[in-house]
Amino acid sequence: MLTVGWILLVICAVAVLGSVMLLGQRDSRRARLQQRFGPEYDRVLAEHADRRSAERQLRQIAERRDALTINPLTQADRATYTVRWETLQTRFVDDPAEATSLADALVGEVMRARGYPAGSFAERAELLSADHPRVVAGYREAHQRTTAKPDGKSAPGRRDTESLRSAFVRYREVFNQLVGSNSGSGDKAVPTGDKAVPTGDKAVPTGDRQDPKERPAAGLAATPTKREA
Repeated sequence: MLTVGWILLVICAVAVLGSVMLLGQRDSRRARLQQRFGPEYDRVLAEHADRRSAERQLRQIAERRDALTINPLTQADRATYTVRWETLQTRFVDDPAEATSLADALVGEVMRARGYPAGSFAERAELLSADHPRVVAGYREAHQRTTAKPDGKSAPGRRDTESLRSAFVRYREVFNQLVGSNSGSGDKAVPTGDKAVPTGDKAVPTGDRQDPKERPAAGLAATPTKREA
């Protein structure tokens, strides 16, 4: 009887230990997803009925992204894309709608040049979220504004100059990450110069501690302003 009692005790101990290990593995996987996807983790979680299905979707996105080879741009390509972006900024003053649509196309072209597959916008945004989760929400917003009908009355459908300027800024944030960063994954702070430059709708002051290697090519910081538009 004593032997049976010890056997049961050992079985219970093993079961408890196994449960603890499984919980630890689950928490570790969750932490990695949260770290990789950042705000995208919360967005996907809000779209699902339970956490398990949300995390399954994020793991699938991560697996699809990790199966790709994302290459850095050459210096020549970076220079070419930078000049094209500067041209779009100048064009925005005279034709905001056209310039913003071309900015959307240019971001997609840069993604393909780096190794992201040519696919639907939804697929591009998902893959981008695995590398640059902090700009992908703005990317979706910009695309929604850019492709909205001109007579749209809801906020996402507005195509007035101010709405297009906001979309253009969001595209620029994505462009900076793709052209100004040669890493395969992970958001980096949008590189800036020594002065305050707009990284969204407001100017953000910069410090003196920036690594010079992370500075973008000339012209990446300029953005159409309300006065120019």
